This record gives sequence, structure tokens and C-alpha cells, in this order.
Amino acid sequence: MVIGQPKQRQIDLRHSQKQILYELIKQCHQEYNWPIDWMCKQINIARSAYYKWLKHTPSKRELRDQKILERIKAIAKSNNSLFGSPKMTLALNNELEEGEPKIYRRTVARLMCVNYIYTSKARFNKKYRYKASRPEETSANVLNRNFNASKPNEKWCTDITEEKIPGTGKKIYLCTIFDLYDRYPVGYALSQRNDTALVNAALIAAWKKEPDSHAMLHSDRGFQFTRVPFTNELKEHGMSQSMSRVGRCIDNGPMEGWQGIIKEMRLVLYPEINSYEEMVHAFNKTIDYYINYDPQERFEGKTAGEVRAEAKRNPSKAREYKIKQDKRYKDYWEEIEAKKNQPA
Repeated sequence: MVIGQPKQRQIDLRHSQKQILYELIKQCHQEYNWPIDWMCKQINIARSAYYKWLKHTPSKRELRDQKILERIKAIAKSNNSLFGSPKMTLALNNELEEGEPKIYRRTVARLMCVNYIYTSKARFNKKYRYKASRPEETSANVLNRNFNASKPNEKWCTDITEEKIPGTGKKIYLCTIFDLYDRYPVGYALSQRNDTALVNAALIAAWKKEPDSHAMLHSDRGFQFTRVPFTNELKEHGMSQSMSRVGRCIDNGPMEGWQGIIKEMRLVLYPEINSYEEMVHAFNKTIDYYINYDPQERFEGKTAGEVRAEAKRNPSKAREYKIKQDKRYKDYWEEIEAKKNQPA
């Protein structure tokens, strides 16, 4: 049915319907010797259109589209249709050899739409119940939502997220140390318990990878991050601390967003999980896939691993990838400020 379908698919369906009619005319003419002119009149098709189809040879665009489609199907098969058209475009352009023309997103979106290649991303709708605790030590919001960084190991974020293990009634907890410069997970740890040992393991993994880092570490006010021993350990390592304000999740927005992305990717790449061990393996493989194979639009199609490798090769000339400010958010906050400044 054509009505109700996306525009590109409507065009393709109409084209496919005509192809079927042309094939029918050809078959009837060959088998029963029915006149082509008579058949075209019966189904209201121009005879010239039939002969044009009969003599048609694939154009350069059609041949290129077929080549692109084969790569789209291969990538979608390799990651369970994880990518939508924007990231699929970045992945395709990363594979191009020197001199090959750029592939545009509209081309990819059209081919994916026409061939029913959908992204498999699943959105989460969870209700969290937090237990209030008295922090031993807190820090000001030094980061102050300035999520841009000019070099690696300048600003780190951390947080803990959880996910249920299907069919077991158990949970797995993921603590990640996240570099704001290149959205790179410097260190992470997985555990069946949400405790101080989980945070310590993630921090030790980060220091093992970046032993000379003295980054500022931003977190929420969870009990794991407000302990006096934790604060002292950061100071001994030459790191300063920053904390989100109470009830302001957006103060740690990039970290919160990354956790959601990783859980979505895990669900798409490894949907069949039946044990804690399988979930650990799935998260390890998913984070590795994110680092090495997930192209980022902000980084012009490069992965977090590629951006970090470039910066490490030449630290003095590390390129800064600033976050593009969305005009809608800018207009929204300008409107809020205008309302605040209105006379009572």
C-alpha cells in the first residue's frame, strides 16, 4: 500500500509496481505472442515507456546506490541495525578511499527507508528511587556546565548506572570515568554491588591508563563521592573535585547521556543476556565498540578512540572540538532570563 508511507518509499513502490507490469507485458508477449501495443493500452501504459524500460541499462547513480546499499546492509548486519542514517553516513564516509566522492545523509536515509532498514535503538523509561544520605564532604559546582575541554585529561566526569539482568532478579552496576575532551571512557568497572569498591576500581583503572593525569573530577553527591577518604585520595593524586548541585542532573549532563547511549547500544548489540557473566562480557564489548567503531558527528565522523589517539600523538597541537550550541536551547534560556528581568 502506497498511501501512508514515507515519500521516498511511495516513489519506490510506484516504480516497483510499474516494473511488475513491464515484466508481465514482456512475459505475455514471449509466451502468448500478445501484441505489445494492445497490452499497453489495456493497462494504460505508454508503449514508449515500456520500450525505454526494456532497453534500460543501470546508470552511474544506480550502480553507486547499489554499492552503498550493500555496505549499509553489511554494517547494519554487523551491529544489529544500531545506526540511524546520520551515523550510518559517518561510518560509510570513514570507509571511502582517497578520491571517492562523499556520501550524503539524504542518500543514505533514502536507501535505508526504501529498503526497510530501521535503527534498533530502544528508549528507556525507568523510574529511579534515590535514598537520601548525609554527605561527609561536598564540593562546589566548579565545572558549572562548562563541558568543553581543550585537551585530554583536563576535565573528567564520573557516575554510576545500573541495569537489570533479565531472568535473574539481579542488577549490574557500571561506574565510568569519562573524559569530556573526547567523550572517552578512561576507566570503568562493573560489579554486582553499588559500593565504594566499585568507584575505587573505576578510578584505579583510569589512573592505570592515565598515570600522569591531574584532571578535575566532576560527580554527583552520591555517598561514594562525598567520603573523606575518596576526597583525600584525589588530593594525593593532584586532582581537584567538582560536584553537581542537589537535584540538578543536567550539571553532569554528558556523563548521564553517555550512560544512556551505552545501555542502548548494549541492548541492540547483545540483546540475549541470561547471566551476570554474559552482561559483563556484553558491556565490555559494547564499550570497546563505542571507542573504536562508533563515529561521532561532533568529531567529524571520527570515533572517540581516534580523536584521543590524534591528541596523544601531538599533545601541543590537540584540536579542540567545541560543543555546538543548539539554537532552541539558547532561545529558551534567553526567554527565561527575559521573564526574570520583567518588573513585578
